[in-house]
Amino acid sequence: MGTSITSWENVSAYFTFADSPILLMLFSLGVAGIVVGLIRFIMKHETKAFDNHK
Repeated sequence: MGTSITSWENVSAYFTFADSPILLMLFSLGVAGIVVGLIRFIMKHETKAFDNHK
């Protein structure tokens, strides 16, 4: 263990943006946006379904 992020040894997946903090931040924000959007969609759907079964 303990391989460098810039080394090719024992690499099973290589992300070309791994050494770019800006791209990592954009990727993280995109993933966070998807998760928040999914949670909001599920909450809206469940509220509507609950109101239909009162």
